[in-house]
Amino acid sequence: MEPVVPTVSGKRPRAVTPVRLTEVVLCVVATIATALLYGRFFGGAGYLPSVCAAAVTGAAIASVAGPRRWGPYRTSAAAVGGFVLLAVYGVFRDTVEYGLPTRATAEALRQGVVGGWVRMLAVAPPAEPTGELLVTPVLITWTAAFAATVLALRTRAVFAPVVPAVVAFAAALVLVGRQPGIQVLATAVFLVAVFSLVLLRAGDSSPVAAGRLAFGGPVVVVVAVLGVLGGVVLPLASGEQRFDPRTLVPPPVRVTEALTPLAGLKAQLREQPPRTLFTVGIAGGAEVDRIRVAALDAFDGVTWTSRDRFLVAGNQLAADPAMTRGRPVSARVTIEGLAGPYLPVVGWPVQLDLGDTAGFSTSSGVLVGTRRTPRGTTYTVVGQTADRDGGLVRTSPSGAPGYTALPSDMPPLLETWAQRLTAGETRPYGKLVAIEEYLRGLPYRLDVPPGHSYAALVRMLTASGEGYAEQHASAFAVLARVLGFPARVAVGYRLDDSSAGTHEVTTQDAHAWAEVHFDGYGWVAFEPTDLPGDTRERPESPAAAPRQSPNPPLDTPPPVADRPSTRARPDGDQDGATRAAVLAAGVLAAVVLLGAAAVLAAKTRRRRVRRLAPGNAARVTGAWLEAVDRLVERGIAVPASLTAHEVAERAVRVLGAVAEPLVPLASIATAAVYAPVEPDDHAVEEAWRHESALRRGLYPGRLSPRGLIARLDPRPLLAGLRASTHAPEPVT
Repeated sequence: MEPVVPTVSGKRPRAVTPVRLTEVVLCVVATIATALLYGRFFGGAGYLPSVCAAAVTGAAIASVAGPRRWGPYRTSAAAVGGFVLLAVYGVFRDTVEYGLPTRATAEALRQGVVGGWVRMLAVAPPAEPTGELLVTPVLITWTAAFAATVLALRTRAVFAPVVPAVVAFAAALVLVGRQPGIQVLATAVFLVAVFSLVLLRAGDSSPVAAGRLAFGGPVVVVVAVLGVLGGVVLPLASGEQRFDPRTLVPPPVRVTEALTPLAGLKAQLREQPPRTLFTVGIAGGAEVDRIRVAALDAFDGVTWTSRDRFLVAGNQLAADPAMTRGRPVSARVTIEGLAGPYLPVVGWPVQLDLGDTAGFSTSSGVLVGTRRTPRGTTYTVVGQTADRDGGLVRTSPSGAPGYTALPSDMPPLLETWAQRLTAGETRPYGKLVAIEEYLRGLPYRLDVPPGHSYAALVRMLTASGEGYAEQHASAFAVLARVLGFPARVAVGYRLDDSSAGTHEVTTQDAHAWAEVHFDGYGWVAFEPTDLPGDTRERPESPAAAPRQSPNPPLDTPPPVADRPSTRARPDGDQDGATRAAVLAAGVLAAVVLLGAAAVLAAKTRRRRVRRLAPGNAARVTGAWLEAVDRLVERGIAVPASLTAHEVAERAVRVLGAVAEPLVPLASIATAAVYAPVEPDDHAVEEAWRHESALRRGLYPGRLSPRGLIARLDPRPLLAGLRASTHAPEPVT
């Protein structure tokens, strides 16, 4: 039987022992682990000192209030007072004058406590750790640390101190929202701290509860880690399918553009004389041939529009998580005649120095200003642009959701054209280049009717083939989506010389092109429009010298059989299936290893508890229980109706001479239970010697394969509650 540990009434104050201090430390560690989740929201680690201070000071004040059994009012006053001091001098210290809080401090604290969470939902991550954004994580962390510590010191409930940490963990996940990936470090630290706290507190419980936790704790750990690792292969890992409360809050920055930016392209191109819109300086002489202002992702068969949702932008902007091969390009932009709200950017912007409020779409990388006509606005933007290397040829477009949809009334002719143009290509990039080259070969004319609907695209592909960038970009995006590739239409301006440092952009530089999202490269520009070599004059007739495509040359792929449907992406699906299989295998291996480690740790701990149990009778019965566990590992049934001697006789009949140490051990265990005298130290030594002899007989050799398998056998843990039927509680 398991050693009995006396319980203590919940009304009596707990002494601050080393065990209690360890529980407090684990509460602090678990709470800090929840605060690590905010690293996905804040840009950098500047928020960590404040939230760590909240966890430590909250637990420290609770350590004073807990053992002294303060009443609810006094305890609440200590919690509120401690948080106010930390918020004033740790979060809003910029509002303090001469060491004293001011009216601005009180107002900032009031607004932060009441509406700080709303402000967090209105800002585009990664955000700067300002006081108005930092106060909510500090409040949550403080409350969790204080509550967990008080529960740890005042209650005996095993899971009571875990509840505040779990609530804080869930709150952090909600506030962080739809950020890609999982927090491996934060989750690992949180699980280790929480389950260590549970197992430590379980040591003060009854033997039955301890026996249950010895098996239940590892099982819960395995299930939790399985959920974390399984997230790698589930849609949640990408962040696209996660719930984000920001979708429930009205966007703080709204774009009231009546027409799609694509509709104004022709008017700008025909404007005479050309009007200067903005100047842009590219730092370091980086080669940039275009600058984007808008990205259109939704097509209803008539018009391309944007579904962007703009949040308040900080200095750091959320990067495209799929873009791993980008290089930074810095641009200095000065707005002159460009009407808002869109702001020119290079590539995917990751840094912004504007000095004014701006909106940023984390799904498209588009920036907008808050002023309708931002004349005179000057800002610096750093964007990530993908290098055009040979790897792009062998890369598949990503599975970006929402960028492959098309209206159901699409003319069948467009799908026929997509299949015909790409019939000789097998690789995704080759199919896209085939569409690009065909569209570039069509005549360029600016005097065709404007519009980019299905009807306009069919007219361009079947009649004269004449059109300009509006129709060409739309046609490429539609045909790419027909094949299942994530595509969008980009609206912006061409730069006259990609090697020049400063560019004066005018209305004649207005342009539209298509972009396809590739794994590792992000949004890659495709140029489906054949433009004149002189970018400052655009004739109404086709250009004599077509401009070279910026994409890398396509190598000749091996011939393969035609596929029945071109709307699917077989290469991407195969790669995704392979990755999923590899990740699933890794998850399974990790779960198996973790489960084995959990079983080994639980059995080792239980053996140690039995051997060091208080009282010689409990130690003798512990040796007997260990011996019975060895029988369970060998598959020998031990009914509850059998006495210790009957169990020993059955084992000898089944196992032979190797089980003979059970015979004297059964006598010692029976005497320890029923004899009126406590067994002496010699009896304890003899009992454990017989148990060791049984173990050596069953598994000879230190590295016996059968012995290693037996150590990882969870059946003794499953049968943990049967101990009391074979070794009754010693009579004292």
